[in-house]
Amino acid sequence: MSARRGGVSPVARGGCETDESVVSTWLISDDVSAAELAEFFQTLDAAERRRADRLDTAQGRQRFIVAHGAVRRIVADHLGMSPAELTWRIGRHGKPELPGVQVNYSHSGSLCLVALSAARQVGADIQRLVPSLDVTAMARRYFPADEARAVAEGGSDVFARLWTRKEAVCKALGGRLTQVLPLPVAADVVQVGSSAYRVVDLRVPPGFRAAVALSGAEPFTVERP
Repeated sequence: MSARRGGVSPVARGGCETDESVVSTWLISDDVSAAELAEFFQTLDAAERRRADRLDTAQGRQRFIVAHGAVRRIVADHLGMSPAELTWRIGRHGKPELPGVQVNYSHSGSLCLVALSAARQVGADIQRLVPSLDVTAMARRYFPADEARAVAEGGSDVFARLWTRKEAVCKALGGRLTQVLPLPVAADVVQVGSSAYRVVDLRVPPGFRAAVALSGAEPFTVERP
């Protein structure tokens, strides 16, 4: 499955590698036609449809439907199932889980990032840069001293890079962001207690920063099917 304007396009079943050293990622725009939005909506389960219908704005509803629908298509393709057949279970801290695959997604602005691993716990995060955000103050409050100094010198781009890495590790961990914010994350391997997570930055359009993390210290390759 590959990203394209207006959503995602299908690929052959089993398109994602089963190698633990591979993580597959998709970058998806929520700029979709009414017909494509309806197709995504049809893949959602009853609970997801209710959540979508409760959203206050048309834009928020569209973003929710595209993100959740795209995740269903990607995971269903990997497992050789229909998107509507998937039944999520809720893990620790509300993280959706599904036997046989590890998947995570993040949404910022008009883009959704999806990451899938066959075995290792995965976390993904994408952030749109916000020039008006007081990143120096936020870094001083939440980040280690060395990172706070780096943000003071490098501004919003450095802040977004560190923040996405922290979010990605947190999501792979399945824990709370407060556990990871005080930890240094610039290195390839981030240690959270007794557990290690390898994290890498992703290439995304200008104005965004993104990262993906997998459980374990072993290196991995990022693929975009």
